[in-house]
Amino acid sequence: MPTKLKTNNMRKSSTIKSLCLAVAFVFAGFTANAQLTHLEQSVFLNFNAATAAFNDDLATDVLTLKDQTIPLTRHNVGKNSGLGVGIGYRISYRFDVGFGEVSPYIHADFNWNRTKSAVRDKFLDADGKAPNYFNLPIFVGVNYRYQLNDVITPFVEFGIGPDILFISKEKGTFSYETVDEYNALYTATKEFDYKYHTTINLAWQIGAGCYFGEHVSASIHYNGYGKHAIKPNKNQVEDLGDLLNPTYAADTKTQNRSIGLLSLRIGFHF
Repeated sequence: MPTKLKTNNMRKSSTIKSLCLAVAFVFAGFTANAQLTHLEQSVFLNFNAATAAFNDDLATDVLTLKDQTIPLTRHNVGKNSGLGVGIGYRISYRFDVGFGEVSPYIHADFNWNRTKSAVRDKFLDADGKAPNYFNLPIFVGVNYRYQLNDVITPFVEFGIGPDILFISKEKGTFSYETVDEYNALYTATKEFDYKYHTTINLAWQIGAGCYFGEHVSASIHYNGYGKHAIKPNKNQVEDLGDLLNPTYAADTKTQNRSIGLLSLRIGFHF
């Protein structure tokens, strides 16, 4: 009996030693891997060009009536975007996988696009202000890079996440011809002040570029922000677009607008 107990104790001791040895090997493995990883923070400058419906020109019969400005309203908001700029911030963790490096990341941009100059001029002529478009996408994605030499490291990446679209209000005055109670033609003037709901939509981005050394990169990205459902913040008593084209009155209040940006991105990495 004592011999059997002693044998069991020896087996338990051997098992504990084996477990301790296994834990030691696992810990050593994690330590070795930790030496191959690197936490990286980045800031970016974005130079953007609108794509998809975001870049569509306005129909001339909607934009002007006898050279008078009318608001974009729900029928044209989300179009006519010109060049824009933005900033970005990213935090990533870099893993050496033997045939390059893989970096999962969280990335946020703040991009600003104005309407094109011809439309802005029309609003100025009407003592008003054209709307501005602001996109705030937050991407979760992965970057893959392969170092060719001490200076050149090409990379590709992909991300997906929500995009928040904010449109600033548009305001000004609109002149149009109408008739009075005696059926006499005259020119009337109306002020407008339009606001729109902030919208959220699923977005994605794909890009390719190159690191130059360890701290600077340049890349081209396409940001697909999907179709945002844009609608006025409140019902307008009289939609000025309806004055020009009565068929608008039958349109839905919500307009689904495809939003996209082609971006040149300059990155600084720390």
